[in-house]
Amino acid sequence: MCILYFDSENVLENKLILLYAFNQCKAPLTKEQISQIIIENVQISYFDIQFLIDSLVADEFLVGGSPSNPNIYSISDKGRQTLGLFIHRIPSYIKEMLDLFIRRNKDNVLKDVRSKASYILRGDGDFAVQLSLVENEVELMELSIHVPNKAQAKYVCNNWENRSSQIYSDIIQALIKED
Repeated sequence: MCILYFDSENVLENKLILLYAFNQCKAPLTKEQISQIIIENVQISYFDIQFLIDSLVADEFLVGGSPSNPNIYSISDKGRQTLGLFIHRIPSYIKEMLDLFIRRNKDNVLKDVRSKASYILRGDGDFAVQLSLVENEVELMELSIHVPNKAQAKYVCNNWENRSSQIYSDIIQALIKED
């Protein structure tokens, strides 16, 4: 039998630290983004952060997800009010470290670039491949190409997933290049 013991004072402080970071970013964050901020500044493990986020969502201190992106979280009004009441329980050096890190790294942390690739069999035996590149919910590029077989469709999708930023850059450079 495994029994987990939690230091409730420590859990409370860690939840407040997470709420503080969400509040200071003033933007919705993914679990990975908030984990990056916390891990680089505070000694809270990745798995504890995941547990704490789920707990904060369950208690309605964080609002989790939207239909278009279910993996984005933001602080709720209830979370802001609670943070305001208990902010004094977060050590000032932690607040200062988080403030400095967020100020210096917010753009890098918030940059959310995702590539999407899929393919479907068309009626005439070839495959339609759909590729897109999205940065911070803004679609940068969408490509639709046709390839003759499934092997090439998979190859195109894998290359896009692994190198989409470079391919995007190459295409933009080729399109804006003056002859």
